[in-house]
Amino acid sequence: MIGADGRNSGVAKRVGATAYAERPTLACWYFSYWSGVRNEGLELYRRENRMIFGHPTNDDLFAVFVGWPIAELPSVRRDVEAQMMAVIDTVPELADRVRAGQRAERIYGASQLPNFLRKPYGPGWALVGDAGCHKDPVRALGICDALRDAELLAAALTESLSGASSEDDAFSGYEGRRNAATLDEYEANIRAALFTPLAPQILEARAAARDDPHAMAQFCLAWEGRIPQRTPAAGLYEPRSSG
Repeated sequence: MIGADGRNSGVAKRVGATAYAERPTLACWYFSYWSGVRNEGLELYRRENRMIFGHPTNDDLFAVFVGWPIAELPSVRRDVEAQMMAVIDTVPELADRVRAGQRAERIYGASQLPNFLRKPYGPGWALVGDAGCHKDPVRALGICDALRDAELLAAALTESLSGASSEDDAFSGYEGRRNAATLDEYEANIRAALFTPLAPQILEARAAARDDPHAMAQFCLAWEGRIPQRTPAAGLYEPRSSG
């Protein structure tokens, strides 16, 4: 039985998978989709303790996500649309494009976003993705984690079923490799969800890459942990231990 069923995994509950490295919900997010917004590709903005993501969708809409510290949830809920637009207005060029369009769907929200790792295996079961390791969406790591875990679990199953390793060795190896791949990102993601100021070297690297599409793509891949992360002088951008 493989649980790929998200942070509220029924499989994890059924088998009593233990959680560790837990942190409570740190941020709340609201989002919606607009039509008629000029597409500028993926856009990320941080304004003090606010975060904005914007990106096109496959049906020609433009998605906008806005994040706040979880302590501000009560005030945000009093008028979600006004609060969202107030944050979007802090980026005038983005605000002009969004206001020129039309909201095409209702506003959605997420305010139950605990951070945790779970023991991802036991007799007859295993967990992948958010079921085994859930992070705040601030760095959009979830789907990448899920694909990574699926590959690691497939390798563990192959080891076990082929007889190359015992079942316990294969699956404990799966947990070890998953943790080695995710723990630094997990801690960095927590710092981001706490709106911790970015390290000066990250700001410097991002500024250096801003006018070079290839360099910015490399920066984003390194930020997401999809390519090796080195110092700016080495050609990439974020040291893996930075927030």
